[in-house]
Amino acid sequence: MLTRTAKQECNRRFDFTHYAGRIQEKDMFRLLKPLSLGLSVIGSVGVYSLTVAASASAFTFFDGSKAVGISESDIGKEFTVNFDGNVSTKDVTGLSSEAIFTFLGFNSGRDYTEAMFDVDLKNTSSDGITSRTSALGFDVWNWDGTSLGSAMTLMGVGNTSGTGNTRVEGLFTNDRSGDFPNDFGQLDVCFTDGNKCQGGANGGVETGKTGTFKATLAFSGEVQSFALNNFGVRYQSIEGQTFADASGTGRGTIDIGIPSETPKQVPEPTATTALLLIGLGALKYGKKKPQTLIQTEI
Repeated sequence: MLTRTAKQECNRRFDFTHYAGRIQEKDMFRLLKPLSLGLSVIGSVGVYSLTVAASASAFTFFDGSKAVGISESDIGKEFTVNFDGNVSTKDVTGLSSEAIFTFLGFNSGRDYTEAMFDVDLKNTSSDGITSRTSALGFDVWNWDGTSLGSAMTLMGVGNTSGTGNTRVEGLFTNDRSGDFPNDFGQLDVCFTDGNKCQGGANGGVETGKTGTFKATLAFSGEVQSFALNNFGVRYQSIEGQTFADASGTGRGTIDIGIPSETPKQVPEPTATTALLLIGLGALKYGKKKPQTLIQTEI
């Protein structure tokens, strides 16, 4: 039979065990709170990253990055075309331009469809070369979402501007069809200040400058997708190196970006914050743990 002192000791030890367990349980909940928050944030970052990746790759590029397929899902997206330089059928280092196309969407009428773009055209000539980019053009094709079809006919090219006609406003004032020189060849449409694709009058952008224009392509009937290729520019007033007031052309390649061969795995800022919360929670728990120890000796 236990003495009164022994019973008191047993009760005291039972109370300690129960109390210590409750303390550990509370500390575990303290640790789980930042852990749950951190995992939730990481999950949100993952979903957001997937969404951004999907939206950034809406355009379809093909034919060696020289053609782009465009549909309604691409509204608000942009792509960049880089142009080289050529004079008398010979490539010229430093003669270059850049155009950023932003697709604004479709506008449909009773018997026509219009596709609209904002275009930022920059003359990027360097290496002692100065020039003026005086026209920009391309070809237009049927596209079913997977492959090119036949050439598409644009409505109203060269006609008076107005609804239902292909037209341009801003940097350039005229839409035309015709050839670029230097063996470049035929274009479905070019935008220029001149009366034809080969000439550029005094319009365009000079070296280091950027100009913006709005291009509207008009199609007959209902159109939900199309493709652009054979991008080209016309150069005039070329100076430097061995050139004096020369003219030339440039062919365009779409810049789709080249990923690094050995990309570094760097955590997203928000993911890093989430991991920090977890670490701080664990550190806080570790610091509090010694305080739960109770002297058991009398």
